[in-house]
Amino acid sequence: MLSLVQQAQLAQSKAQGEIDPQKRLPQEYAELQQKLAALFANLKQTDATTTFRAYQATLAAFLTIALNYKWGYQLLIDQKLEKKLNQQQLKVSTEQVYLTLVELLSRSYQEKNQAAFVHAWHIFIKFGLTDLKINFTKILSQLA
Repeated sequence: MLSLVQQAQLAQSKAQGEIDPQKRLPQEYAELQQKLAALFANLKQTDATTTFRAYQATLAAFLTIALNYKWGYQLLIDQKLEKKLNQQQLKVSTEQVYLTLVELLSRSYQEKNQAAFVHAWHIFIKFGLTDLKINFTKILSQLA
């Protein structure tokens, strides 16, 4: 999944004539925040297909930032972690999940804090797996 996002990112950079990925980070964090807000704002009003597409777009935004910071290896999810995330239940409201993600992503950007970004990633993945019942095999098949 990371390699597909990286290929798309490189093609976009070449088309825009950009060389330094670090110069795009503020824009990419803003796009991630916008996609995250759109996903959470429309959870109750949209059907499963629309929610899936919004989740997939947000996931790609996470991966783009990770690739720019060279944090992609931290986002790898093995079967053990996936099983652990699947077993966890929603303990807070979706609003609290959203606010936690926003806070962690802000800390990640402002402080270049890798741990905060990875924590936000795990919360986002857990939310997709357990709360939205997203099938990651489906995401991978649609990216290919």
